[in-house]
Amino acid sequence: MQTEWLGKMAFLAHTDSGRQVLMDSRKDHGGLSAGPSPMELVLAALTGCTGMDVVSILAKMKVLDEVESFRMEVSAERAQDHPKIYTKIHLKYIFKFKNQPFKEQVEKAVQLSQEKYCSVAGMLKKAAELTYEIVYE
Repeated sequence: MQTEWLGKMAFLAHTDSGRQVLMDSRKDHGGLSAGPSPMELVLAALTGCTGMDVVSILAKMKVLDEVESFRMEVSAERAQDHPKIYTKIHLKYIFKFKNQPFKEQVEKAVQLSQEKYCSVAGMLKKAAELTYEIVYE
């Protein structure tokens, strides 16, 4: 992977898979707010990682076709002093099913992601308290 400075506080990461990710800081931190901050991308990586796990597991359980919608919300607290790492992260998994909810399968899929498969969650747990909840609409 390679990252290049574009000026001010903007950086463009070139991933090994051939993708590009623009990062920037807020205007009050010298940037142009042209992209997410690196710390925002950490939370995005967490939701992407665990979300992919959950979808994959639900597909293997043959209940993914019953999911009408699935989204995640994440809130986090950071340390007051530098480095201002995340100290608490809370994930909310929100599901809506076409018919009856498959609560047992969802709970198992989320648990497997959080405890076994999600590498990002595994790393973040070393520094932050990571909690989650499941909501059914």
